[in-house]
Amino acid sequence: MSKLVLLRGDARARGLGQAQACPEMSEAVRTSIRTRLAGTPRDAAFLAAQRGATMALAPEAWEECAGIAAGFGLEASEVFDFLHLGCLADLARLREDPDGCTAFARDGVVAKNRDFRPEHVALQRIFLLQDPAWRGRRILCVGSLGAPGAWSSGMNSDGFALADTQIATADHGPGMLRYFLMNRLLATCATVAEAVAAIRAMPHAGGGSLVMADASGAGAAVELRHGRVDIEQGACVSRTNHYTAAPERLAAVAHSAGRLETLRAALAEGPPDPRALLALHAPTAICRHAPDPSPTLAGAVWDTLHGIARIALGPPCSTPWRVFEPAAGGWRETHALA
Repeated sequence: MSKLVLLRGDARARGLGQAQACPEMSEAVRTSIRTRLAGTPRDAAFLAAQRGATMALAPEAWEECAGIAAGFGLEASEVFDFLHLGCLADLARLREDPDGCTAFARDGVVAKNRDFRPEHVALQRIFLLQDPAWRGRRILCVGSLGAPGAWSSGMNSDGFALADTQIATADHGPGMLRYFLMNRLLATCATVAEAVAAIRAMPHAGGGSLVMADASGAGAAVELRHGRVDIEQGACVSRTNHYTAAPERLAAVAHSAGRLETLRAALAEGPPDPRALLALHAPTAICRHAPDPSPTLAGAVWDTLHGIARIALGPPCSTPWRVFEPAAGGWRETHALA
């Protein structure tokens, strides 16, 4: 079964298109969202403020949530709340949430391991997004059914790419949710400079980091909290699941520091294939396996200089890499690499 899903139209149409493309997954999507919601206390005041902020900052994000909900038989508020579970877990001081990820950018290439809950193996998809309002811009991204397109990483047809990592923080407030921000940046930015300017110009809900690069070779890493945004710019940047710019009251994932040390040491050694870095298992494993509660579900390498994406929908150490090259209308899959 192909896991490339083409989503065309405005935000609501793209959201609805997920279920239209994958109707057999409706029950799995509903179960995943409702099971997670049932296990996390909902801060009603925070969610109300977030909905107001979202309608002001990114109304298209609410429309996409509404389309996803309509397609999969959910309420729009369920999808919206589900996407805020990281914030809600932080607000409730739930430290059992181990969601991870490792990301870096080097010389115009963005690479990421998606470490997430095992139930998303079945929900994981590669999305090709098209919207008439984007004036010809296309987006190729890795995400999950039941969430807005770029829910992990992606690249647009201008050669701008980004990836995120989850970081817990006690500093949340009304603002742009990271997942909504990722899709906004891919839809509107051609360069890292444009993305950094957009990030600086808006309030943020807080939580996580973004790593980005563009076809000029520029790169940046952004750490998001509601009360502060820290930006590191350079050709080589990397992040895991802790803040590097300033201390944080909430504890990070236990192996986050070790993964970042392993990654930065490997990056310093020279320019090996990014896929090899994503497959490292020592000194601290970047490619993670069970019994880790958030094993590596996918690896993605976004080459902004050539517009080529290499994606493994499974652990990068053992999964064939699918290759997507620029083509009329976006990208076409060319061949798989062992």
